[in-house]
Amino acid sequence: MEQWLPLFDHLLACPAANAAAFASSPSSGDCPSEPAPAAALLLLLLSPAPTLPASDRTADTTILFQILPPFLQSQALSFLASSAGLLDRCLIRSLAARVVSAPPGRYGFWARRGARHLLDGLPEEEGVPGVASDGFCEGFHELPTWLKEAAERAHPVLPWLPVDCRSAMGGGTRAGRGGADGLGGIGLETLVLDQDVDVEMREAECVLPPRAPPLGDSVVQRALAVQKEIAAAESVLAAQRVVKDLQDLCVESRNAAAVLSLVQPWGADDDTLRVLLSSLVLQEDGVHGGGPALVLCSVFLPQLLELQRPASSVLLSAALDLCKRHPAAALEAVLFPLVLRKGGLNVPQCDVLTRIVKECMHPLHVTAFCHRLLSGEEQERKPVCMPQHHENVGTHLVWTESLFALFYSILSQDICLTPSTVDELICVIDERASEFSRSLKFSNFLLCFVSKCWCECKDQRVLLERATERTNTFLTKAIMVKLRPAS
Repeated sequence: MEQWLPLFDHLLACPAANAAAFASSPSSGDCPSEPAPAAALLLLLLSPAPTLPASDRTADTTILFQILPPFLQSQALSFLASSAGLLDRCLIRSLAARVVSAPPGRYGFWARRGARHLLDGLPEEEGVPGVASDGFCEGFHELPTWLKEAAERAHPVLPWLPVDCRSAMGGGTRAGRGGADGLGGIGLETLVLDQDVDVEMREAECVLPPRAPPLGDSVVQRALAVQKEIAAAESVLAAQRVVKDLQDLCVESRNAAAVLSLVQPWGADDDTLRVLLSSLVLQEDGVHGGGPALVLCSVFLPQLLELQRPASSVLLSAALDLCKRHPAAALEAVLFPLVLRKGGLNVPQCDVLTRIVKECMHPLHVTAFCHRLLSGEEQERKPVCMPQHHENVGTHLVWTESLFALFYSILSQDICLTPSTVDELICVIDERASEFSRSLKFSNFLLCFVSKCWCECKDQRVLLERATERTNTFLTKAIMVKLRPAS
C-alpha cells in the first residue's frame, strides 16, 4: 500500500482528477506502467481493505475504496471516468454498483454522483440491472436537515426564507443601514414593511453598497504629480520609488480605481510598466478580480488594445508572471476585454491571449471563460477596464480569423466545453462559413472542433456538413471525412 501513497497525495492535490492531471504522477515498482495507471488503480480500489484478516476477506467484505476519505473517493471515481474506455467494464460496474446500491448515508453525494457517472458511461446493453437512478436523485432537491429544523422553529420573514424575524432584526430592534443584518448591508426593514411606514421611503433605503469616496483636492494633486514622475522615470530604482508612492496613494484614497484612472500609468515606457506589474499590489474589493485585475487593466490591457505588432518581451514576461499568480484577474481584465474589443482580435493580440491561456490558466478557468463568453448573459460579459477604454470594448464578439485561431488553440489543449458552448459554436460556424470560406484558420478550427467535440455535435452533423460544403480550402475534404465516418 505504501507505494501508492504518492499517487493518492497527487490525487488529493489535483484540482481536476482527469487523465492529463495524472500524466506526471509518480510510479513505483508495483504500480502499473504509464499507459494504464487507471487499470491498476481500479484493481487496488476493489481489493479487500488491508486492515481485515485474510480469513475474513469474502466477496462481500469491505474493499479499500470504502475506507478512503469521501473527497478521495470522489477524485478516484472522477479519474476512472476519464479513462473508462480503457478499463474492464465488469470491474467498473462492480465498483460503481456497490456505491450506488449502498444504503443512504454510507457514501457522500459526490461519490454517488461519480459512481452514477461511471454507470451512465457504459453501453445500454451492459447496464446494471436493479440499480436505478431514482435512489441517487432522491433527496437532491430536498432542503438540508438543518434548514428544515430551522423552518420548524422560526417565524419566517418570507414563506420561502426560514429565518426568524426577530433574530434577523436584531432581537426586535430595527437594524440600521450600517447594522449587521446579514444581508450585505441592506436592512430587513426593506423587505418587511410596517403599516405605518411609507413604501417609497422603504424602497429609498434599499440602496447599492456605498461607492468609493471621491478623490479630495490633495489626492488629485498628488496623483498628477505621480503621473509626471512615472513619465519621467529613467531607471528601475526611480520606477520603484514611483510605484511605492502610487501604491500609498491608492491605499490612502480608498479609491484605487479613480487614482489609476487619473494617473494613467499605461503611458509609461516598457521598463516602468514591468516594474508596475511586478511591484504594484492593490486591494480593491469593489472590482471583479480584485486588486490584481486593477493592475492588469491599468498597466497591461491598454498596451494590448492598440497592439499591432508582437508584444514587448520585457512587458509580456512580467504580465505572464502576474497572470499565473492571479488567473481569475487575468480572465476579467485581459481575456474578456480583449476578446470583446470592438475592432476584433488581430494576430499579435491572439498570440498574447494564446500564451496566457496555455501558460496561466487551468482548464476549468478556460471552460468557464468560453461558457460565459458564448452562453452567458450579457451582464456576465462585462469586462474590467479603465473608463478611458470603455469605448474600445463592447459586449458582443466580432468574429475574425484570429478569434477562430484562439478557439483552435483552446480546443487543442483538450479543454472540455459545455454543451451550450458547443451549440453556440455550431451556430457561429453555420453563420460564418460563407464569410470565411477560404480561411485556413477557420477551416483549422472547424476540423479541430469536429475532432474534439464529435460526441457533443454529432446530432447536428447535417448542419456542420452544410457549413463545410461552403468552405473551399485543402482541409475541406478532411473535415467531410470526419463528419462522415465509415459505418
